[in-house]
Amino acid sequence: MTRSRFSDRLGFHRFIVLLCAGWLTALLAGCASSDMITFSKDAQRKGINLYNDGQYAEAAGAFRNASRQNPRDYKNYYYLGASYEQMKQNQQAVHAYRTAHELLNRSMAGKDDDEFRARIINGLGRAIARSDQRDIETDAAVKVAEAQGGAENWFILAKVYSFRGDADSAIDAYNRAALLAPKNFLIHRDYGLYLEQIGQPQRAQAPLKKAYAINPDPQVADALRRVGIVPGPSLRPESALAQPAVPKGPIPELELSLLKRSTPKESSGTTTATPPPNGNAAAQAPRD
Repeated sequence: MTRSRFSDRLGFHRFIVLLCAGWLTALLAGCASSDMITFSKDAQRKGINLYNDGQYAEAAGAFRNASRQNPRDYKNYYYLGASYEQMKQNQQAVHAYRTAHELLNRSMAGKDDDEFRARIINGLGRAIARSDQRDIETDAAVKVAEAQGGAENWFILAKVYSFRGDADSAIDAYNRAALLAPKNFLIHRDYGLYLEQIGQPQRAQAPLKKAYAINPDPQVADALRRVGIVPGPSLRPESALAQPAVPKGPIPELELSLLKRSTPKESSGTTTATPPPNGNAAAQAPRD
C-alpha cells in the first residue's frame, strides 16, 4: 500500500472516530439535559407540597434547587417568589418574580400562558408595593414604562399602584395599558375589576364589556351583572357570533348543461321537477 493511500485511509478513520465521538457527546448531553429537567420537576413538586403545608423556607430551598436544574422554567421562579412573599422577604420576591416575567416572555409556551402571566404580574406588583424599597422600585417601574412603553409595563405599574392604594395613579396606568392593548383580555379584565373594587361601577362597565367581548369569562360576566349590565351575545363582536349557513359573496351561476338536463318533458302535460345535483354539505400550584 502506498503512503498516499495509507494516509487517506488513516484520515478517513480519524474522521469516522471524530464523527462518532460527536454523536456520542450530543447523545450524552441530551440525556443529561433530560435528567436535569426531570430532577427540576421532582424538586418543583416537592416545593409545591412544602408550600401548601406552610413550610415556606423549605419550599424556597426546593424551588431554588429546581431553578438551578432548569434555569429556563419561569414557574420555578414564580413559586420561589411566592415562597419569599410568605416569609416577608419582599425584595427577594421582587427579583424572583422579575426573573419569572423575563423567562415567561422568552418562552414559546409562556407567551400563551395567561394564567401564569396574571399570577406573575400580580405577584410582582404586590411584592414591589410591600418591599422596603417600594419607592425606589416604583420609580424604576415608572422609568421602564415611560422609556420602553408597552402595555405590559404599564399594566405592572398599575398593579403596583393598586397594591399601594394610589387609586388615581393606578387608573392612569391601567388606562394607558388598555389604550396600548385594546385586545388584551387580562388588562381589560383587571382594569374593570379594579374600578368595581374601588366603588366606580359606571367607569367599570367599559373595560368589563371590552374584556367580555374578547373572552366571555364567568368572572367578567358576574362583574358585569354587579355593575348593571346583562352579559350576552350583544356584547360579543360580530365576528364571534354564529354565522349563517349561506356563504358570503355572490350566488354562483348554474351551468346551462345542468338546466337543460332538468327541463321537464312536455309529453304528458305534467311537470316533474328534476332534483338538483348534490352540492357540498353546509358546513396545583401554590395558592396565592
